[in-house]
Amino acid sequence: MKKFMAVLLLAVFAAIAPAAKNAAAQEAKAKKASSNKEIRWHGAVIRFDKDNSFLDVRKGTVERRIHYDSSTKWTKGGKSIEASDVKEGDDVITLSVANEKKDLVATQIDLRPPK
Repeated sequence: MKKFMAVLLLAVFAAIAPAAKNAAAQEAKAKKASSNKEIRWHGAVIRFDKDNSFLDVRKGTVERRIHYDSSTKWTKGGKSIEASDVKEGDDVITLSVANEKKDLVATQIDLRPPK
């Protein structure tokens, strides 16, 4: 009887182990997906480096470097503009995602009207 219970208990653990592994994998996948959430940053452009494709945006005393690439959408009032339309001192809202290096890469940069 003790042998039977031991075998039964072993069978139960063997059946549960893959399910637990699947749950852990799904949790890790969900965490990774949520880490690619879009980050909104609103502030004034203090540096615009077209050669290295980034701009530094300051909100209060906090500065963030926002990288951009050819897939970045540049807008003003819902209409498309060129990157050259944005100048240092302009007010912008950026929507970005973090890449593997934890750099913010803009998906959209919106030029806001002057105050």
